[in-house]
Amino acid sequence: MTQVRLAIMSCAGGTGKSTVATNLAYSLACLGQSVCLIDCDSNGTAALFTGLENPSSIGETLVAALKPGFKGPWPLKPVWRDYGIEKVDAVLGGHFLNEGSRQIQKEPRAAYLLADAIEDAPLPHDVVIFDCPGTIEQFHQMVLPACNQILIVLKPDTKDINAGFGLIQWIAEFSRDLRLKPKPKILGVQPNAFDKDAAMHRECLADGPGIEDSLPVVLRSLPEPIHVFPAIQQTRYLTNAGAVGLPLRLYRSDRTTWKIAGLFEALAKAVLEADHG
Repeated sequence: MTQVRLAIMSCAGGTGKSTVATNLAYSLACLGQSVCLIDCDSNGTAALFTGLENPSSIGETLVAALKPGFKGPWPLKPVWRDYGIEKVDAVLGGHFLNEGSRQIQKEPRAAYLLADAIEDAPLPHDVVIFDCPGTIEQFHQMVLPACNQILIVLKPDTKDINAGFGLIQWIAEFSRDLRLKPKPKILGVQPNAFDKDAAMHRECLADGPGIEDSLPVVLRSLPEPIHVFPAIQQTRYLTNAGAVGLPLRLYRSDRTTWKIAGLFEALAKAVLEADHG
């Protein structure tokens, strides 16, 4: 089976990308998949959300794999082993990515360094998840040639949705500029932090007869329609789980979290069932 390489992107900070990435990694592991979570963000949120210590040197981060001629090994860190999870590893990011970025800019194949690393030193995992920064920048540009699926995470408000459409346009244009064949497929848009009491959230995600300009309706009307996944409700349980480095199901597994955990499981199945050739 072709390795799934999923980029989780947004065009705004605070959308919950890392929350989605870590809970998705856990759900995929529960489905029997081995997963590598690669943190491409200088904020280093993945270390916090997986319960790992922040890297102490640049060699413990993704930067180690972005040197020309890299042949391995990847700086893999085991995740959640104390909880019986044997199939999730992470490659950390953090502030060292800023230092690496300055060196990467000088490389003639800068946009392809991550794809080159994966080709020359293949990761053994079934699924690779790239947790991208909150704004379009250099690491977005490197992830695009390396991935075969993209999941866009946004909050269901007009600001994030407008930024999301800008990201969709950028993906199309940069894929064309790099002549990517095949270009990565947008798996869908994942609304996050949905507040059922917020009128704007409800209006942005409305669907059905007579609705003309909501997010689902507009995305369906595109030349290449984009799926909108069921919204993940805003809850303190997800926030609290991330703060202690755990996915939701390991933090709290009872009826109060079943519905949200079920959304991550459904998303994991969609990732595996998608055409990512």
